[in-house]
Amino acid sequence: MSLEPAADPARLYLAVDADVNSYRPLFTGDIFADVDIPGVGCSTAIVIGHPCSIRRNNGILAERTPVASVETHGPVTSARWSDGYFSKMPLAGLPIEGEFHVARLDLFGLALTSELVNARRLACLSHPGINQLQQRLVFHHTRLAVPTDQFQQAFDHTYEEADLLEEWITELAEIDDKPESSFECWIREGSPNRQSRLEIHEERASIRREMRQEIERRSRS
Repeated sequence: MSLEPAADPARLYLAVDADVNSYRPLFTGDIFADVDIPGVGCSTAIVIGHPCSIRRNNGILAERTPVASVETHGPVTSARWSDGYFSKMPLAGLPIEGEFHVARLDLFGLALTSELVNARRLACLSHPGINQLQQRLVFHHTRLAVPTDQFQQAFDHTYEEADLLEEWITELAEIDDKPESSFECWIREGSPNRQSRLEIHEERASIRREMRQEIERRSRS
């Protein structure tokens, strides 16, 4: 099989620039300006680590986060990304100088998370965008071509959890000084716990309803 062609920005991004929710938790595919990447230098950077690798068990972010450098690139037709440029991820439409950019999957390092979260977040990849990023990462390192729908299946419950966490933080940020930790405790409650239940698609509406009830309860306290 060939890899996905370059995606149109309307499909590639969940949010860009001012549309990015400032309460959105750090996630795979987030793009930040002016980050010091050890071994690479100061650069626009994209998070390439899995969410589980950038957080500890209590929901607190790890000290460092895996990122790759983002740089300008010459024009390439969408279809040519399917069978070439395997060390790069096409990133059209970023709100920075230059018409076209790529993530350099061969230029990566562990950036200080404290610096990352205080940097300007330029964009967040959509689910299809993250799936394509993972496809190109795996192919670059292993030459194994994994269909993007398999990444969707593997990440689906993680995407759902990230959306829940974003809503939790947005709604409780003014009354909870550690919303990531409180969410982590809440999502792991129950037997089976809510985090495990997210893997069952039919359970997700119930969990979202439970969460909104809990947010309302905490807001009234």
